Amino acid sequence: MNWSQHFADATANLRRNTVREFLKYAKRRGMISFGGGLPAPELFPIAEFEKASEAVLRCAGVKALQYGESEGVAELRQWVAADAGVAAENVLITSGAQQALDLLGRVLINKGDSVAVENPTYLALLSSWRVHGPNFAAVRSDADGLCVDGLRPGAKLLYLVPNFQNPQGTTLASERRAELATFAKQNEMIVVEDDPYGDLRYQGEALPSVFDIAGKADGPVARVGTFSKVLAPGLRVGWLIADRAVLEKVVQVKQSSDLHTSTFNQYLALELVTNHVLETQIPKLCSEYRRRRDVMLESLTETMPHLVRWTKPQGGMFLLVTLPRELKGAEIARAALAENILVVPGEDFHLIGGENTLRLNFSNCTSELIRTGIGRLARIVRAHLETANYPVSFSSV
Repeated sequence: MNWSQHFADATANLRRNTVREFLKYAKRRGMISFGGGLPAPELFPIAEFEKASEAVLRCAGVKALQYGESEGVAELRQWVAADAGVAAENVLITSGAQQALDLLGRVLINKGDSVAVENPTYLALLSSWRVHGPNFAAVRSDADGLCVDGLRPGAKLLYLVPNFQNPQGTTLASERRAELATFAKQNEMIVVEDDPYGDLRYQGEALPSVFDIAGKADGPVARVGTFSKVLAPGLRVGWLIADRAVLEKVVQVKQSSDLHTSTFNQYLALELVTNHVLETQIPKLCSEYRRRRDVMLESLTETMPHLVRWTKPQGGMFLLVTLPRELKGAEIARAALAENILVVPGEDFHLIGGENTLRLNFSNCTSELIRTGIGRLARIVRAHLETANYPVSFSSV
């Protein structure tokens, strides 16, 4: 049977996620992976999860094993609401932040709508929303994040990661957050503010969210969060905070998707946060990830040729390496893979350009492996530069 002639037209816009495809190689023996956005598994709070699981079964009992409300467990919604300074009715619990983004795309995007995104931006967002047939508009970004002056009236929707953006690791400057909130309100543009890394800050002061600046749930901003980066991604528990009219439509779509997020996992997350696990876990993560970030930055400085540049994130899990224009990130990634180094080409994160970029993750590998892996990657880059007849000297960035 020729299945291709029976697929829905919208599937023509689908493609495999480059990161997920590269991660297939992460389990290869001896592989040093800078590829995925993976938390450090040795830092998972295993003992706390074990204790919390027993408590959930003992105290919540059948409630944790039964079908639940589509909006989420009431007590968990209340915890998220209190943390965000909104009413529980403005909170929906989702199966990870990715589902929140997917559901928003389904209720907000029509074919042909103008949707603005940072260039580069989060790859899985593009994958999720591309199926709806929007016209993506690439907005320039720099070391201070999204360039608000690059926005134009007429965009229905803007997606951004303001804190330690994926893939660049950049943070949206305070004054740009205020400018963006004003622009969104004046132009009735919806902003989807995705903040999976906000708690993972290693330097500088925390900045107010665009959601808060724009008037919280009464404003034009929908805010997305998750426990994946600070507890464990296997929980698949995230949330969406938005105007109640938006949540009503999102709930209707969610009911046709998965009915509700895992009840047991919601109670598990609730048990962990109400017993203050985050208060000890987040400082632990920040301390270790700061060390790993610093090792990666030092290793890049010590080993990479001077023609190579990279971002310097204040937090999060990623940085973006920019190679000389003549080098292709995909070619470097293939050569690195042959040397058991896993990196992700940056091109697919870009709507425009990016062929000469690589995204590197620093949270998943130990400091020792980071030094080894960056040294090996630098040798590959130098070899490609020599082939292209570039002068090779070390960076002083």
